[in-house]
Amino acid sequence: MQIGFNFTLNATLDMVQRMIKTRQIDYCELLIDNFLHVPPKELETTLDCPIAFHIMFSKFLESDDEVLGKLAKRIRILIDALNPIYVSDHLLRFTHEGRCFYNLGEIDYETQFDAVRQRVEKWQDLLGRRLYLENFPSIMEGGWDAPAFYRRLSKETGAGVLFDASNAVCAKHNCGAPLDLWNDIIETTQHFHVAGYAQSFSAPHVIVDAHDREMAPDTIEFLSSMRSSFDKPGATITYERDINIDYDSIAVDLQRLREIFPRTQELEHADLVACAS
Repeated sequence: MQIGFNFTLNATLDMVQRMIKTRQIDYCELLIDNFLHVPPKELETTLDCPIAFHIMFSKFLESDDEVLGKLAKRIRILIDALNPIYVSDHLLRFTHEGRCFYNLGEIDYETQFDAVRQRVEKWQDLLGRRLYLENFPSIMEGGWDAPAFYRRLSKETGAGVLFDASNAVCAKHNCGAPLDLWNDIIETTQHFHVAGYAQSFSAPHVIVDAHDREMAPDTIEFLSSMRSSFDKPGATITYERDINIDYDSIAVDLQRLREIFPRTQELEHADLVACAS
């Protein structure tokens, strides 16, 4: 298992470079929206490790084709130059009937499959790479329907799943959706996310994907209990922290991940990631 860190802002560059130098991480996942203006050569020389791309604000389910096409051209310049390990995005809504959500919105898995499939095919074609789509930290009963939706979407579009382990734990807390609904997806996908979660500030009975603290014990237990399903040739797991960024705290979580996924097994896969880079 290759362990990475989600690099979101230039202010954390020194910290990320330290993680790379000390081999706390094996690759760096760029929140690519924030780096579209940076020349590829500069990114390549600044980050001495393989990289992956994570897209946050493409809004590909809602953007018109002209806007999406322009964004894809900018991202493809970086894809062609840097050959990321993977390119990922999200299935979520930013608006409803023209009004912007305060928080990101989950799609309706029962009624929106055909529309989502068409947009995924469009976006994936524009990017020219297989797209990995992250599961949502469900709040309502959608958590029960999400695994089957992603399974069917992958089958019909060829898109992969970027499985966020802590998002699945959030869904379990919020709507009772069992983690084992995702077992076959965990077995087959290669790319994972994990982070700390927290109670919502405005609605404490809701668990949100906070990215502001260390991993919860049940998230660690989930990863540990299915360690052999997560870990496989070419597998990656990205640790996300973009609030309350504290080097020592992040180092603790990275070490926890390393203990679950020891480097001895990763050596068998290292050549695959090196090729991808």
